[in-house]
Order: sequence, then C-alpha cells, then structure tokens
Amino acid sequence: TAEIPVCYDLEFAIDLERVARHAQISPGEVIDLHCAAEYRVNCIGFTPGFPYLTGLPNKLATPRHTIPRNEIPAGSVAIGGAQAGIYPQESPGGWNVIGRTPLRLFDPQRDPPVLLQTGDEVRFRKITRREFQALEA
Repeated sequence: TAEIPVCYDLEFAIDLERVARHAQISPGEVIDLHCAAEYRVNCIGFTPGFPYLTGLPNKLATPRHTIPRNEIPAGSVAIGGAQAGIYPQESPGGWNVIGRTPLRLFDPQRDPPVLLQTGDEVRFRKITRREFQALEA
C-alpha cells in the first residue's frame, strides 16, 4: 500500500470547506474520513501520472465545479464526484481540492516515470505544513 502524505492546511485545501458543507460535516471530519479510507488506482489518465482513485467514502462524494479552474497546483489532492485523485502537475481542473502532497507523482527522469500504477492500493496520511516543507525539499 502506497502512503501519500497530505497537508490539509487551508492554503492547500481551497475546497475543503465546500466538501464539508456538501457532506454536512466539519472540515476535520472530512480529513478523518479521507485518511481512514483505502483507495485503489482505477486508472491513470487526464495528464501523465494522474491517478483516478476508487474507495472514496460515499459521504465525501462532491460534484465537480461547473466551471473548472485554469490552474490547479501540482500535488493537489482532490475529489471529483465519487472519485479521488491527485494532480501530478499544474493543470486546469474542476475537482474539489482538499489538500496537497509534496510527492512528485510524475517525473520523466524516473523509471518508471509515474509514482502510482493501475491497481495500486493507496492511503492518505495527514502531515503538518512543516513536514510538507521538509518532504518537498
């Protein structure tokens, strides 16, 4: 099982409040549910290395934005409908961003270039901003 560290601080979690409102729970409960679940990489697509993850708790399923954002930062952890995903590079997107990982999901210099493969099991682990900065360095 791959463990993905995620910082859920509001500067990274631009849609955490939206997901919490939709689920009628607190942002902290969103984080707890998100980290308690076990996910599976259903497929890789949209951009190189973007994992479409099944296993999102039903309570957290949140509709995509009707108008996508022009720029979602690399490493953004997001919810789109009943799936979770991670943006491997900066790109447009309409999913609900609830955190960010410092891990590089796609690196053309690495072999293989993608961190996650179809069929991989994934769990998310909450980290602090300080841990994020240390892992990013």
